[in-house]
Amino acid sequence: GLATINDDSPHLLIPKTDAKALHAIAENDHEKDPQMKALLTEAYQQAGIDAEIEVYAGTLHGWTPLDSRVYHKEQAERAWERMSALFAAAL
Repeated sequence: GLATINDDSPHLLIPKTDAKALHAIAENDHEKDPQMKALLTEAYQQAGIDAEIEVYAGTLHGWTPLDSRVYHKEQAERAWERMSALFAAAL
């Protein structure tokens, strides 16, 4: 996972960057690891970095690619809109 209680968790690298971020989390991923969102949120806040971290209702892992068997059109379009807005603001 992106955020775990382990010492080698990827979220511990957040303070080493200044990049803005969007984490579009599948609902079933959140259900498997509900602490991930809170750990990510806290890490970004402590680093003073803007990040959007959201669990997308009704989605399964792999829900954004058009050719995925679990593609969720409405939520994928919303996530791509958020990503496009992030790119427009940050790049």
